[in-house]
Order: sequence, then structure tokens, then C-alpha cells
Amino acid sequence: MYELAIFAGMSMDKNFPLVLFWPGYFMYAGRGADTKVHAHHAIQIAIALESPIDVVYKSGQGSYQAVIINSDVAHECRTHGSSFVLINIDPETDIGAALKKEYLGKSGIAALASVDEYLSQLKSLLAGHNPTDEIYQLTNHFLHSIAHKHTPEPLDERIGQVLELLRQPELEVVSVKDLAGAVHLSPGRLIHLFTQQVGIPVRKYILWSKLMASLKRLDRHANFTHVALGGGFADAPHFNRTFKRMFGLSPTALLKSGR
Repeated sequence: MYELAIFAGMSMDKNFPLVLFWPGYFMYAGRGADTKVHAHHAIQIAIALESPIDVVYKSGQGSYQAVIINSDVAHECRTHGSSFVLINIDPETDIGAALKKEYLGKSGIAALASVDEYLSQLKSLLAGHNPTDEIYQLTNHFLHSIAHKHTPEPLDERIGQVLELLRQPELEVVSVKDLAGAVHLSPGRLIHLFTQQVGIPVRKYILWSKLMASLKRLDRHANFTHVALGGGFADAPHFNRTFKRMFGLSPTALLKSGR
């Protein structure tokens, strides 16, 4: 269903990160750099590949093999240079909502169990040539399983058409009204059907599509204004603010993580 935006895909043995984006999700696998106290809009899952991750938050701290952190909860992660997996999930996705209900109803931070099988398979993939499609499929299945969500039913043909429209690289700024008209639905019906079938509101999906279009232009020598405009953002500051709100780090910090 989804198109992946791949920032890097090198072997974990070389200490280079793998970074994947798909609508509603951001995944990083690589060596960690300790963070300062921060908060972001995404729900965050952090899984240690080596030493446990220490998480410091307002009411205390803990050491975790795997931890889930609610959106907008201030925290600090200390990986001590060890490798780890980070998965950020938009809280407006159906998986995000299910994870909040399952794990975060009473606390902003909770330990995750049942990650051994996922970790074993992921390590095997990362030790090879990083087949990104397989990593995406494995991670998507893992998220559905811990959220106790079933794999979605086949897409309605009209929603499939909307997704194809949003994947067109030459697409200019688009509105829900325009998309609804293109597939002969009312805007209200499109909003309801899209969220039901895709698992993320159509307006948020459009934002993710813009982020992914920008990320495909992002490298260490990129002009950030060109990157932002190419993805449909008004300017570089708008792109930077949106990116940091969603992921908790700036595009510049992401670039540095790949060095």
C-alpha cells in the first residue's frame, strides 16, 4: 500500500543507520547518540539491539530492552553509543490510537514485552543487505501484533486512486475537496472512508506525503529551500518545524546521524 522513503540503508556492522519513512511512521536503526530532554508529537518505540536503553522522564527513570513513550511526553534517552531501533508512530494513525489504549492509558512510558521474535528477524535482515521492503513488512506486522490490530481489508478502489494521486511527483498542493472530486466522493465521505481504510486521516497523510517528497531530495549537500519547496512546503523553516515536531529532531541532526 505504501511507498517507502529510504534515507540510508547500510549494514549495521558498519555502524551506518537505516532510516525508513512511510506515511505515519519513521524508523531508525543504528548507533545511538544520547539526547537531551525533548518531546515530540509521535509515539515512540525504542528497542535495544545491544545494551539496555536508559530513559529519564519527569517522574523517574528506567532501564529498558524495549519501551514505548507517549506523544508529547518529555524524556531523555541514553543509549551509551549502543545500537538500537527507534520507531515513531503518528498518534492519529489507527495503530497509534491502539497503542495508546493498550499501553499508555495509565502512564506516559511503559515497558514492552514480546519483542524477541521481531528482534531476531530484524537482526538477521540488518546483518544482510538491508532488504528495505522486508524490513518494512516485518515492522508493520510487529506493530499490528503489539497493537492487537488485524491487517486491513483490501482497499476500496476510490481510496486506491487517491493514494495513486498523492504519489505523483509532479502533484502540486492539493486539497481534500480536489481529491474527493477526482474520485466522485463528497469531502466528508472521503475523510471517513480514507481514515477507515488507510488508518490515518487524509489531511495528515497529505502532510506525510509532503515530508516524504522532501526527504527523497535530502542529502548532506542539499539546499534546504529546494528540499522544502520540492515537497510542497512554503519554505525551509516550515519544513524544519514540521519535521522536528513529528520526529523530535531536525533534518540536520538526521543527516549528522548518518556520518
